[in-house]
Amino acid sequence: MAGAPKFAESQTIPDVSYAGFAHSLGLEAMELHRADQLQSAWATALGTDRPTVLDVHSDPDVPPIPPHATLDQMKEAGKALLAGDEDAAGVVRTGVRQKVQEFLPGRKGS
Repeated sequence: MAGAPKFAESQTIPDVSYAGFAHSLGLEAMELHRADQLQSAWATALGTDRPTVLDVHSDPDVPPIPPHATLDQMKEAGKALLAGDEDAAGVVRTGVRQKVQEFLPGRKGS
């Protein structure tokens, strides 16, 4: 978002079962609550004969920054958080914890 603050009206979505809605339309759908479900769900979705909805429940405090992000990208994300995101404290706390864990012994690739 290039440092733009969160626009909550476009990112706050209703708490409904998107998998249930997809099923009601005749689509394939799976509701996922754990990260270890994702790999098999993708394999199943890619092997179906129709569109598939993966209703993935995730932690809103996980920062939307990929592990390979540049310093500039991280700065821009930080600016956006500080410019008006009601979840900023949790996102920063989780992001710092994840980054620190990357440098701890025995944590690579886990």
